Amino acid sequence: EGTNAYTAHSGAYISPYGVFWLDIKQVLSNGNLLVENLPEKGKTQITKIEDSIEQDLVYPAVRGADIQKWQSSPKIYVLLTQDPLKREPYPEIVMKKKWPRSYNYLIKFREVLLLRASKPLKELAIKTSFYAVFGVADYTISKYKVVWKRMSNDLIAAVISHHKTSFGYKTVIPLETTSIISTDNESEAHYLCAIINSTPVRDFIKSFSSAGRGFGTPSVMEHVGIPKFDPQNSLHLKLAEISKQCHQLKLEGKEEEIKKLEKENDALVEELFGI
Repeated sequence: EGTNAYTAHSGAYISPYGVFWLDIKQVLSNGNLLVENLPEKGKTQITKIEDSIEQDLVYPAVRGADIQKWQSSPKIYVLLTQDPLKREPYPEIVMKKKWPRSYNYLIKFREVLLLRASKPLKELAIKTSFYAVFGVADYTISKYKVVWKRMSNDLIAAVISHHKTSFGYKTVIPLETTSIISTDNESEAHYLCAIINSTPVRDFIKSFSSAGRGFGTPSVMEHVGIPKFDPQNSLHLKLAEISKQCHQLKLEGKEEEIKKLEKENDALVEELFGI
C-alpha cells in the first residue's frame, strides 16, 4: 500500500547488438582497446570485425542473464555513444575530435544503423547522429543501481556499481533485459535490494505480473509502496546490512548462510510493510 518513493526504469536499449556489444581482445600500449564486435548476439546480419578504439566510451554491461540473486557479473562490454545527461548521442563533431577511432569504427556500420527497424530510433538518428540509441539517461550511469531480471518468472535482484576491468574501474551499464532503480547511496541501494529480493514482495508481484516477456518491467514497482530510505531508521539500516552480507556471502559461495539471512530479511520486510 502507499506510493513508491522510487521510480524504476528500463536498462539501456543499445542496439543492434552486433555493433555496440563488444569483446575486449587487448589493452594496447597507448591505452586504446583492441575490440571485436559481437554480431552473433543479435538477429541483424552484421560483419564481424576487429578494431582499435578509445577506452573512454567502453563500459562493462549487465543483461538479465547476468543477474543472480545478490550477485551480478558483467560478461560483455558496450560502446556507449549517448550523452546520459542530454539524452542524445554525442555530436559527430565531438566524436571526431575526442574519439576519432570510435567514430571510425561506427562509420563502418553507418548503413546498418540507419536501416534499424524502429521508426522513433530512425527519426532520432536522422535528427541527431546515425549512432543514436534509446534508454540512456542519468540513471543509467548513477553510482549505484539495483537491477533485476526482466522477462523471467521471478524477481531476482542485485546491486551493481563499478566493475574492475583490464583498463580500470568503470561504471556498469544495465541493458534493456533489466529493470533498475538508481541511487548515489550504497546503503540505500542495498535497502532496496533487500526489499525487492524478499519473499513477500516477490510473491506479491508474481500475483499480478505473468511470467515471460512482460514480467518484471519497471511498472511493477508502481504497485509496491517502498518508503524512502532513512539513514536514521534502524529497520532500514538492518535491511541494507542484510543485503550487503548476502552479496558478500554469494561471492564466497555460502548459500546456507544466505538462506538464514533471507528468513530474517523476510521478517523485516513484513515489519516494514506492516504485514
